[in-house]
Amino acid sequence: MIRVVTALLAGLGQRAAFCGAIAFALLSALWIAFRQGRHAAEAELSIRRAEARIRAMQTSQEIRHEVQNADRAGLKRRADRWMRD
Repeated sequence: MIRVVTALLAGLGQRAAFCGAIAFALLSALWIAFRQGRHAAEAELSIRRAEARIRAMQTSQEIRHEVQNADRAGLKRRADRWMRD
């Protein structure tokens, strides 16, 4: 009788260890996937911000170039239109 109970408890301990290892592996995989997803999202956001900053700088440069090359009458006309709107 003692041998049967010992065999059952030993098998139960191995099953519990196996289930615990599977649960740990699953949780580890989920945590790694979550971290990689978060890092990928942060990288994508920083790339989008950098591209927006570049577009803003290019637009500013184009406007500055137009203003420097425009004649006085054209600047006055644009200023009047801007103040009216």
